[in-house]
Amino acid sequence: MQPEAPEAEEQLPLKGIRVADFTHVIAGPLATQILGDLGAKVTKIEEVTSGDVGRSMAPYIAGQSHYHLAFNRNKRSIGVNLKDPRGLAAVRKIVARSDILVENFSPGSMARMGLGYDDVRAFNPGIIYCSISGFGQEGPLASKGYYDLVGQAYAGVMSTNGEPDGPPVKVGIPIGDTSGSLFAVIAILSALHGRRKSGEGKYIDLSLYDCLLSVLANYGGYYLARDVQPQRTGSKHYYSVPYGSFSARDGDVVIGVFTDVQWQSFCAVLGLQQLARDDRFSNAAGRVEHREQIDAAVNQRLSQLSAEEVVSLLDSASIPCGPVHDIGQALFHPHAQLRRMVKNVTHGDYGAVRVISHPFGGLGASMMSAPPLHGEHSGEILSEIGMPAKKIMELMSQGVVTAPPGHEETTGTNRRR
Repeated sequence: MQPEAPEAEEQLPLKGIRVADFTHVIAGPLATQILGDLGAKVTKIEEVTSGDVGRSMAPYIAGQSHYHLAFNRNKRSIGVNLKDPRGLAAVRKIVARSDILVENFSPGSMARMGLGYDDVRAFNPGIIYCSISGFGQEGPLASKGYYDLVGQAYAGVMSTNGEPDGPPVKVGIPIGDTSGSLFAVIAILSALHGRRKSGEGKYIDLSLYDCLLSVLANYGGYYLARDVQPQRTGSKHYYSVPYGSFSARDGDVVIGVFTDVQWQSFCAVLGLQQLARDDRFSNAAGRVEHREQIDAAVNQRLSQLSAEEVVSLLDSASIPCGPVHDIGQALFHPHAQLRRMVKNVTHGDYGAVRVISHPFGGLGASMMSAPPLHGEHSGEILSEIGMPAKKIMELMSQGVVTAPPGHEETTGTNRRR
């Protein structure tokens, strides 16, 4: 595979699309970051004093929160006091020039600021307006506080995760926030495509709870087919054996055997012919019934081999398998490096940082701008909506707009760095 060629800006699929980004922490910022990776011009509109709450979450890298760095590349930042009529007026002009608006405040918050969908479509009828919230804009749970943990519990995800004899366990990564970001982008791009034909904007009510229900996948299908709760199996599978995590001599590996043909190949390559000849294990149902006996025999055999040896043997027989990597091993594996999934970006103020790239394989930008400082582009953005320089300086000096780095001394604005 040839190295990825730098993508010319004019070739990016969302070149010319403007996004007004009123999001914070993960679910919203990741969605708008993806739009930025695809070429959209994303304006991050932040609270005037401290900005996106994600900026305050430790640990910090070069003075910047790891949360902020992970979800805010390819954006420009303006800090604005939306409670001040002058700040609100400026933001309405930004929104009037936008194709897409994304927000993830609690339901009703944007409307109370005068920036709800009905408010915005009155002066920008073509806007694609996406509200991301924990439980959606309506329903019995709409006003309930949401964290990913809460969503996983309500949506049944935790009931499927954990060991059979242990308590329910949340999925480690914030799967509700991240899957919600992906669904948001799918919905936004679909609405954008529809607008090209109809000329009409669209309101998208995206619930992270709904997204988690959608990704129940085969577990949801299992329940709907049988009216039976799938039991927790840890890293194992409810209808495939051997399947899951096993201990080699020097580390853990995962193995997935689904078909009877794979079972025979698995036994042959590991020298477990006695298992292959046992009629009790000849089909999937029998192997599930005798899971403990099979797993014990497999663990005993793997204890004689290194993890590398196990993977090499099973790869030779086309059995799905792999080592259990930690995060560092995953991100800096030679394959991840070839796929360019970790990239360096450099900011003029805080220097070079590493970010996880997008997985678009040539569709999006290969050149990235570093996540912005709070209010870094305030003056630039206000100039674009036609505000005179004198007026911009006045708003900065009065704390209505966040001053960019280096302007605090002349404007007297207090910024949190």
